[in-house]
Amino acid sequence: MAEPLLHVDSLVKRFGGIVATDNLSLDIARGELHAIIGPNGAGKTTLISQLIGQLRPSAGTIRFAGEDITHLPA
Repeated sequence: MAEPLLHVDSLVKRFGGIVATDNLSLDIARGELHAIIGPNGAGKTTLISQLIGQLRPSAGTIRFAGEDITHLPA
Protein backbone atom coordinates (compact mmCIF):
# COMPACT_ATOMS: atom_id res chain seq x y z
CA MET A 1 0.00 0.00 0.00
CA ALA A 2 1.27 3.48 -0.88
CA GLU A 3 2.24 5.98 1.78
CA PRO A 4 -0.65 8.37 2.59
CA LEU A 5 -0.36 11.92 1.27
CA LEU A 6 -1.40 13.27 4.68
CA HIS A 7 -0.60 11.33 7.85
CA VAL A 8 -1.71 12.76 11.21
CA ASP A 9 -0.64 10.85 14.31
CA SER A 10 -1.95 11.43 17.86
CA LEU A 11 -2.65 15.15 17.32
CA VAL A 12 -3.57 17.09 20.47
CA LYS A 13 -4.33 20.78 20.99
CA ARG A 14 -5.01 22.19 24.44
CA PHE A 15 -5.98 25.70 25.42
CA GLY A 16 -5.38 25.62 29.16
CA GLY A 17 -7.90 23.11 30.51
CA ILE A 18 -9.83 22.94 27.23
CA VAL A 19 -8.91 20.09 24.85
CA ALA A 20 -9.85 21.07 21.27
CA THR A 21 -8.15 18.15 19.46
CA ASP A 22 -7.86 14.95 21.46
CA ASN A 23 -5.46 12.28 20.15
CA LEU A 24 -6.61 12.47 16.51
CA SER A 25 -5.02 10.11 13.98
CA LEU A 26 -5.87 10.26 10.28
CA ASP A 27 -4.49 9.03 6.95
CA ILE A 28 -5.59 10.56 3.64
CA ALA A 29 -4.44 9.02 0.37
CA ARG A 30 -3.67 11.04 -2.75
CA GLY A 31 -6.95 11.81 -4.58
CA GLU A 32 -9.23 11.18 -1.59
CA LEU A 33 -11.77 13.78 -0.48
CA HIS A 34 -12.90 14.12 3.13
CA ALA A 35 -15.22 16.39 5.09
CA ILE A 36 -14.91 17.49 8.71
CA ILE A 37 -18.32 17.94 10.29
CA GLY A 38 -19.58 18.67 13.77
CA PRO A 39 -21.45 21.21 15.86
CA ASN A 40 -20.16 24.67 16.74
CA GLY A 41 -17.27 24.42 19.17
CA ALA A 42 -16.32 20.87 18.16
CA GLY A 43 -12.77 21.87 17.10
CA LYS A 44 -13.09 21.80 13.30
CA THR A 45 -11.38 25.15 12.75
CA THR A 46 -8.72 24.30 15.34
CA LEU A 47 -7.91 21.08 13.48
CA ILE A 48 -7.63 22.83 10.10
CA SER A 49 -5.50 25.58 11.68
CA GLN A 50 -3.09 22.94 12.97
CA LEU A 51 -2.92 21.19 9.61
CA ILE A 52 -2.04 24.42 7.77
CA GLY A 53 0.45 25.70 10.35
CA GLN A 54 -1.52 28.56 11.90
CA LEU A 55 -1.63 26.78 15.28
CA ARG A 56 1.06 24.56 16.74
CA PRO A 57 -0.20 21.25 18.14
CA SER A 58 0.35 20.53 21.83
CA ALA A 59 1.38 16.98 20.86
CA GLY A 60 1.43 14.66 17.86
CA THR A 61 2.80 14.86 14.33
CA ILE A 62 1.63 15.92 10.89
CA ARG A 63 3.35 14.49 7.81
CA PHE A 64 2.63 15.63 4.25
CA ALA A 65 4.09 13.66 1.33
CA GLY A 66 6.40 11.92 3.80
CA GLU A 67 7.81 15.16 5.26
CA ASP A 68 7.22 16.18 8.88
CA ILE A 69 5.44 19.56 8.71
CA THR A 70 4.27 19.64 12.33
CA HIS A 71 6.23 22.77 13.25
CA LEU A 72 6.44 24.57 9.91
CA PRO A 73 4.75 27.99 9.68
CA ALA A 74 1.69 28.52 7.50
